[in-house]
Amino acid sequence: MNTDLVRYVCRAQAHVTPSRTARLAAVNPVTIHDGVWAYCPAGSRTDHEWEAIEPVALTDLKLVEAVHPREVAPEGSPS
Repeated sequence: MNTDLVRYVCRAQAHVTPSRTARLAAVNPVTIHDGVWAYCPAGSRTDHEWEAIEPVALTDLKLVEAVHPREVAPEGSPS
């Protein structure tokens, strides 16, 4: 098993919606969720809406997100 792969991505609307704050925070967009790597486009440390994804390298995930952004989680969804 490759442990360097991202296995969750955050879909929280506040973290996915492009904004100046999100771009500034995206310096460190990875964190740990359930013991594995997780990616939040805003680089936030709280209030996530995690979605399990097919394990992917961070560089590949950023490419996919730029070309095909996913839907955000509905507000109020559990994290």
